[in-house]
Amino acid sequence: MRNPGKELNSSKRMVSGALSLTLSVIIVKLIGFLYKVPLSRILGDEGMGYFNSAYTVFTFFYMLCSGGIPKAVSILVTEMDVSGKRENANKILSISLKIFLAIGIAFSLCLMLLSKNFASLIENDLSAFSLFCIAPSLAFVSASGVLRGYLNGKRKLISVAVSEVLDGCIKFVFGLTLSYIAYRKNYAPAVISAFTVLGVTIGSFVAALFLYISAKIVKNDENTGQNSEGSISTGEIIRGILRISLPITLSSAVLGASNMIDLGMLIRRLVASGIGHADAVALYGNYTTLAVPMLNLVGALITPMATSALPELTGLYTLGMRDGFVALEKRLIGICAWFALPMSFAFIMFPEEILCLIFDDASAKVAARLLCLLAPSVVFLPMLTIANTALEAAEKTKLPLISMSIGIVFKLAAGYVLIGNPDVGIAGAPIGTTLCYAVSLFISLIFVSRYLGIRLPMFSLLIKPSLVSFISVGCARLLYDTVCTSQFNAAKFLLSAVAAALLYLIISALISRKELIGVIDFIKIHKKSKATL
Repeated sequence: MRNPGKELNSSKRMVSGALSLTLSVIIVKLIGFLYKVPLSRILGDEGMGYFNSAYTVFTFFYMLCSGGIPKAVSILVTEMDVSGKRENANKILSISLKIFLAIGIAFSLCLMLLSKNFASLIENDLSAFSLFCIAPSLAFVSASGVLRGYLNGKRKLISVAVSEVLDGCIKFVFGLTLSYIAYRKNYAPAVISAFTVLGVTIGSFVAALFLYISAKIVKNDENTGQNSEGSISTGEIIRGILRISLPITLSSAVLGASNMIDLGMLIRRLVASGIGHADAVALYGNYTTLAVPMLNLVGALITPMATSALPELTGLYTLGMRDGFVALEKRLIGICAWFALPMSFAFIMFPEEILCLIFDDASAKVAARLLCLLAPSVVFLPMLTIANTALEAAEKTKLPLISMSIGIVFKLAAGYVLIGNPDVGIAGAPIGTTLCYAVSLFISLIFVSRYLGIRLPMFSLLIKPSLVSFISVGCARLLYDTVCTSQFNAAKFLLSAVAAALLYLIISALISRKELIGVIDFIKIHKKSKATL
């Protein structure tokens, strides 16, 4: 018999968790920018090419050993909690932690032993040093995935947020220190890159240790006894995790594999178009250091909302509270639109100014066109995340795999054709990425409509924030061009950005107050859903 009073934690806790994760993401991204600015000066575009190449391969293995684990553990822990079987939730933690720590160690050894092979595969042999040094991180991030999933299922997101900040700070301190030492010793860029990624390994270890201590405290505080009646078996835990995580992991792995293929193809196609190999690596380093992080920044700011909403959506779906499930999904898409669209317009109208604010002017000018081409993805990627979160909460985890796989096919095909064209060149990479997310989003929305019965009014959700964003950012562009007629001026650009933000908030408040206070509506949705029982 269902007991609504015990099935879901307070929505206030969900909102506070989302806010804490968002704050941690902002801090981590700020640290990341502060990290990459001096790092790009130390390594140069060529060295950053080795650094980012190693990260691309590492990300593929990272997805294999932990891609769907946090979500799977979070969903299973939530299901146990809303069913009143909290002792099973703790057992899920113990069993899954042992299994995936072992898997992470195996992947670490694999990457270390085959680092030269993978470096050759991506047409960047000198990145082997960096691959070897980053390989041990896989064991730590695999364990961290289980621990994050458990804490998320328990709505202890502040601990997860602190671990992310801790990881970023350790990487910043040790990564820069080690890279500077190597630079002072006049090592080659590839070796300096290898020293730098050691900071990633150290940071992942410290973060995993913190998460383990936090999960141990939560587990001990609950003080639940293991009852034989209704106890979940080890086999059931493994099958449950595989059922949920395997499609999610495969989806992430397919994306990671496509990035590796894309990397090798990008360099080969650039060389085929008449560009030297070193210049091709430098172009790749410029694109992945300056333009891609801007896209990932917006996506990362939406991820905390999806992460905190996953257990809530899972609980609503498990309890059959369809009205609350649909209302929450629509609200998430609405908030996503109001947040992502102004950023997209800013990347279209101010690409060079935004990059010049952080990076060297010469590198920023090269990457500005690429950032402008990535701008539509700033909207497509967060919305794809929200749509797939609904499918995952309903355990329709195979569907995001299908949508992502189809999108990736479009990306690789477009990239192959466009990058090899001398008139397009490196610009084919952001075009392919934008096409990938657009196709994947379209297919995922079809799945949400067909399998969950949620018909999202995308036009009505997008039209208002699109108009407000265009007006606000457009006025900022006119203001900046009026007060700054020559070279880039950081102070005047920041003044224009503040003016755009204020204008956006004022117009938004006048024409659509509900969207502006959408996060608070989480609480109202949850209360209405409980009242329907």
